[in-house]
Amino acid sequence: MKNTLFIAVYFISFSCLAQNDSLVNQLDVVIIQADKKLDKHSAGYKVERLNDSVIEKNIESFSNLLRFNAPIYLREYGAGGTSSASFRGTSASNTAVIWNGININSINNGQTGFNSLTVSLFDAIDIRSGGGSLEYGSGAIGGTIHLNDNLEFSSKSQTKNQAIASIGSYETYRGIYKLKVSQNKLAINAGISYNQSENDYPWLGTAFKNTNGAYQNLGINISGAFLISQASKLKLYTANYWGERFFSGELPNPTSANDKYQDLSNRNLLIYTNNQQRFNHEVKLAYLTQEYRYFENKAIEAYNFGSSRQFLINYNVSYAIPHLNASISSYSEYESAFGKTDRIDERNRRQFSQSFIYDQNIKGAFFLDAKIRKDFNSDYEVPFTYALGIKAKATQQLFVRANGSKNFRVPTYNDLFWPGQGNLDLKPETASQVEFGVGFKNNQFSIDIGSFFIHAKDKIVWTPNGDPERPGIWVPINISEVKNKGVELVLHYKAIFNKHAVEIDLNYSYTEAIDSETNKQVIFVPKHLANLNMGYSYKRLSFFFQQLFNGEVYTTESNSNDFVVPHYFVSNTGLDYRLLNGAKQQLSLGVKVNNLFDTYYVIQPRRPMPNRNFNLNINYKF
Repeated sequence: MKNTLFIAVYFISFSCLAQNDSLVNQLDVVIIQADKKLDKHSAGYKVERLNDSVIEKNIESFSNLLRFNAPIYLREYGAGGTSSASFRGTSASNTAVIWNGININSINNGQTGFNSLTVSLFDAIDIRSGGGSLEYGSGAIGGTIHLNDNLEFSSKSQTKNQAIASIGSYETYRGIYKLKVSQNKLAINAGISYNQSENDYPWLGTAFKNTNGAYQNLGINISGAFLISQASKLKLYTANYWGERFFSGELPNPTSANDKYQDLSNRNLLIYTNNQQRFNHEVKLAYLTQEYRYFENKAIEAYNFGSSRQFLINYNVSYAIPHLNASISSYSEYESAFGKTDRIDERNRRQFSQSFIYDQNIKGAFFLDAKIRKDFNSDYEVPFTYALGIKAKATQQLFVRANGSKNFRVPTYNDLFWPGQGNLDLKPETASQVEFGVGFKNNQFSIDIGSFFIHAKDKIVWTPNGDPERPGIWVPINISEVKNKGVELVLHYKAIFNKHAVEIDLNYSYTEAIDSETNKQVIFVPKHLANLNMGYSYKRLSFFFQQLFNGEVYTTESNSNDFVVPHYFVSNTGLDYRLLNGAKQQLSLGVKVNNLFDTYYVIQPRRPMPNRNFNLNINYKF
């Protein structure tokens, strides 16, 4: 495998030929977002933002970033393996991943692989809990995760460069280069990320290593915006990913593993916006492709494959009502999706969606967000879905919020047609949910405490022994009724004393997801989940500490104590020192220790996760 440091040095050298300007001297900067719906239509909902500094502390994988910074359960088949997310005890397919305003979940399995996304190339990641994201699809019962690329227009021409190179345990190398160009009518972002690792860490308490666990991946993102006039803009986004990973074995015989997996994705998005005094228009055209190849024997070229293509056109128009401080928005979308595998003939699912949203701000103290959506699906009859969110400020710092929604999700291609496992008798799942929260926020401290309840009917889950005629086979079935309830806490504190800065972030969630037929907890849903992040900086020195607690997880419908994933505590820590701290150059060196206390833990049964390991990195901005 090629060394990542060479790649990073190459891009640093290349970028030095570009125009170089101050990192901090910005005049009349205008930030251009591809997706404004999240900020505009989130009254009553909890939204958390992970900025670039948080992302840079967790560049190992998207799974690690969310695991240590969000109230989301990540199910991962060994370090670097396939990974999926779950909000509030819902399924992975109830979590929508939104790239610059476009839902990118696979049409084959309805999910997004969180280790198949180059998290380090995004400017910010927003996490929105609850089922009110109807403008992104009706099936996001648990919540949405938004990946955002921000473009900048500036009255003064500027070029910013950033290069990150790191080396870590188990022959792990990473390299990142990002370029941002901003002018008064043109903005360009470009980024490349490369990761590779032998990933052969020892399994604590055994004589084995993580056999056949190597991985490598490459991501390239490019985006641009052109100011046609003061009212009109044209934006283009493209994201490309290629990855290869070998699937490590599991106890008791991990050395028998011999398979590998390759995946490739290409996402393209063109946006035209026209903003008038009262009317705002937006047209989106998107073309998305995904492909995977699974090699049962890595030494043989024979493989199974799957691929998909999506065409999407979206027209959005909003009308402002100034005397009410309100707006009405219409979102019309047509999607045509093609999916196939070597075992499933290509199928085409078409859908037209129409949504209407009403927002109102009453004297800056009461905020209303009402939504209704209707889908016309080529395979299923879809009912109306709707959502309502409200937020009220009791004082300038104290607020209450509430939301409720009805959601609907149709089975995916794999649910229906996967050979030997699919279930053609599946029904679509429906869900109703409510949430209530209170919060406090000032310049230093914020806290949000909320409770939720979700009532799902005909919930689709994959489970072993779900079909008596196919014993021991994982198959999708409908659970007649599941009730999820819980509480969530989010706390943030930041203070600066002279040249000392302290920052603390805490997430905690308690979730019960009960199958009404068995009165048991749904499998792979931890009741308790918490993470803590603490940061301290003084002059050029900065330090951070991360703590994760994951409660025990049942893996059988009977909730047998003989087949549980035990609870675990895992800690990470890191130290950075800034060698250069000028206006035009910033250079820092850092070290990170993962699994600080060398804890034995598993996320998936029989697959131990990495022991204590180290990472050295250099971060150069110029």
